[in-house]
Amino acid sequence: MAMIDTWVCVDDEHIYPARLDRSNRWNGWVSPGFTLDAVRQLAAHTEEAAEEYGYDCVDQIKVIDGVPEPVVLHIRWQYLTDEPTTAANVVKPDADGRYWIGGWEWTWYEVEDGPLFYAKKAAYKAWQKVLAESGRRAGEIVRTQMPDATSCLIDLPGHGRIVQVESLSGDGWPTGTDADGEGGYGPFDTETLGEADEVLRKALDHGRDPISLEVSGWRPARDIGEPELHRIVFAPLGREAAGDGPLDEARAKATEARRKLLTETVPYLVEDCRAACPVAAGVLVDPNAAQPFLMFLAHDTKGATDVPVPVALAEKVLDRLAEMFAYRPTNDDLTACGWTQTDQPHADGAYVLTFPAE
Repeated sequence: MAMIDTWVCVDDEHIYPARLDRSNRWNGWVSPGFTLDAVRQLAAHTEEAAEEYGYDCVDQIKVIDGVPEPVVLHIRWQYLTDEPTTAANVVKPDADGRYWIGGWEWTWYEVEDGPLFYAKKAAYKAWQKVLAESGRRAGEIVRTQMPDATSCLIDLPGHGRIVQVESLSGDGWPTGTDADGEGGYGPFDTETLGEADEVLRKALDHGRDPISLEVSGWRPARDIGEPELHRIVFAPLGREAAGDGPLDEARAKATEARRKLLTETVPYLVEDCRAACPVAAGVLVDPNAAQPFLMFLAHDTKGATDVPVPVALAEKVLDRLAEMFAYRPTNDDLTACGWTQTDQPHADGAYVLTFPAE
């Protein structure tokens, strides 16, 4: 067996340092071994999950401190009634002090980037919060002109522009009749729709992943045969408007999370770049391009290197940059995180990151 030290996750919430053999898999899932300290972390998290979701649906790990050594229990509460003799077992450490928990039973998966997992997760959740708060705030703005508005349809290719508003009375907009008025805006004025559109556009500035949009309440309007449009359902009628405060707070936290992701990814990017190009002293990228990587910078960071780069290593650099720029950082984000705009000709909008000395 080829054992490696890495990180694993089972709940998409927490990671743990572990040892495993990548070839030892159950339906694709790995079988990790943990130090006692890692087991204590796992035990605390299973206790939290059991209290939140119920002991009858969560396996629990417990560490009982005693003499001469702690005892680790794996308890399956859901089997307690029907199979009481097998509902719990003692997990004994191996010769290296590792506790092998959940192998060929739990859906453990490897997290190769370790603690970067939390920065990625925080950035994702922060962006989802912005999407949700933006939908809420757009609804409040629309209701200043149409108090019984229940939802709106937005055109994502049209930069998040609102193209239809649905109401409780059925008198939505547009009606397709003379009631829409000369400008076609019905009960609205251009300033109101423009303000709501701007709220939605700012949210979309940082990503348009369809799954994340749907999770955040921006759902394709399949029920009316318009899946290219997305519906945002407003807060229940009668709910007091919260104003810009929660949205401003969500935007600030998203900015912080984006910058944290940029900053914490740098050591991994440096490692990937130097594996692909050992003389790399920096990298030149265009964050707004579909493929952001432009070139490695060698020695004095002034030009490209002609060192051959293996395809697999080059792809790893591309993947790493895609992760860094997943939430479309602004110019201010990049500058705040150590990137500088290049003065190289024919590279408008590109940025340079100079690597720390080895």
